[in-house]
Amino acid sequence: MEEVSQKEKIWLSSRNILRNRLTDDMYNRWIRSIQPIAYEGDEFILGVSDEFFADWVEEHFSDDISDALKKASGKDDIVFKFEIGHSPAEEPSHEKTDTKKPTSALTENICKEINNCNSKFTFDTFVVGDGSNFAYSAAVAVSQAPGYSFNPLFIYGGTGLGKTHLIQAAAHEAVKLKKNFYVEYLTCEEFFNLYIEAIQNNKFTEFRKRFRNTDMLLIDDIQFLAKKNKMQEEFFNTFNALYNDNKQIVLTSDRSPSEIDGLEARLVSRFENGLTTDIQPPGLETRMAILRKKQEEQAVKLDDDVLYFMASRITSNVRRLEGALIRLTAFSSMASTRITLDIAERLLNPIILQEAVSKVTIEMVQKKVAEFYDLSRNDLLGSKRPKNIAHPRMVAMYLSRELTEKSLPEIGEAFGGRTHATVINAINKIRKERTKDKKIDHSISLIQRQLQSN
Repeated sequence: MEEVSQKEKIWLSSRNILRNRLTDDMYNRWIRSIQPIAYEGDEFILGVSDEFFADWVEEHFSDDISDALKKASGKDDIVFKFEIGHSPAEEPSHEKTDTKKPTSALTENICKEINNCNSKFTFDTFVVGDGSNFAYSAAVAVSQAPGYSFNPLFIYGGTGLGKTHLIQAAAHEAVKLKKNFYVEYLTCEEFFNLYIEAIQNNKFTEFRKRFRNTDMLLIDDIQFLAKKNKMQEEFFNTFNALYNDNKQIVLTSDRSPSEIDGLEARLVSRFENGLTTDIQPPGLETRMAILRKKQEEQAVKLDDDVLYFMASRITSNVRRLEGALIRLTAFSSMASTRITLDIAERLLNPIILQEAVSKVTIEMVQKKVAEFYDLSRNDLLGSKRPKNIAHPRMVAMYLSRELTEKSLPEIGEAFGGRTHATVINAINKIRKERTKDKKIDHSISLIQRQLQSN
């Protein structure tokens, strides 16, 4: 039997205390999914899905959780804080509960065979639309004939459009159809970390055996390979070993292989040798279908006019759309009130504002800034440093950071390969200038409004 850690023991005891103190609905909706992440000294870290969930639980159950932790640990000075970004945990097998649904043999097999995969990511739970129909069909084909239909399968597209859902669904289906079928799923960053660990501990044999003996290898965010020459060499050899043995390779990226700057030509060639397909943001009808599908899992049902409001205002990201639905149903449940359009607009205002930000690209910023200062976009990307170019270039870097979700290195790369330190310097300088010079502040505000109104 697997040993239970101290943090798990304390949290299990705390959960039992909270279960007896709260109503079943409150416990199942807000406490059951919280995970114990770390326990060091007097600080207990609890994992939750998102910031909204953390804020709500802290506001309504902070005293109850604190008291339960103190009783469970026997320490009066214990404190806790939340860490976001953790998916709801499966009910621990050593905690007895009447609300736990029996796990099917198939689900147990999938969980055992595919580490890190979400058991909810299946073809049945994926809503197919015009922008994802081809990728969906390709994933289904791969699951039915892995290693032969499309190898490799390369799916690319923006954040939150369902790439991970599709490739994990293909893995689940393949495991269901084939006995003793071994799957490895991980992000490219995780692959990189394991590669570094193998170097440090002289465990290359184990590392290569793990990934070259798999029947299906799934790698998310393969663009992380860019400019990592040694790791590209290792992945190239792993790719060839699997491909030559007719083992299935499935990759995702935020862009097509040829658009990944810093990826070796031979890898680009290998990736494009199979099937490359993209996923586009879903249309209005598909977004409505997604919301209705997700609402089946919720106890609270929203009116169609509220669903339409969400579907029409949140257009670029399925994950953000699902988060908006959770936010409204949670509020309705806790406040015991029906969600009207006015309430929906108020609660979703931060998400809708973020949606407007996410539509702006660095290229759009560069074009708008160049137009405003009567320059060409190439002036901003070049190396010339006269004041009439250097200042607009810094403004463009600043707005790229403010209006897009790109990292500092990505912004630097988009401005002719400048370093992240250069980008930071530009951002800090423009921020100071905005506070001191009203004319500069007015100009930047005008450019920003023009970009967000497009």
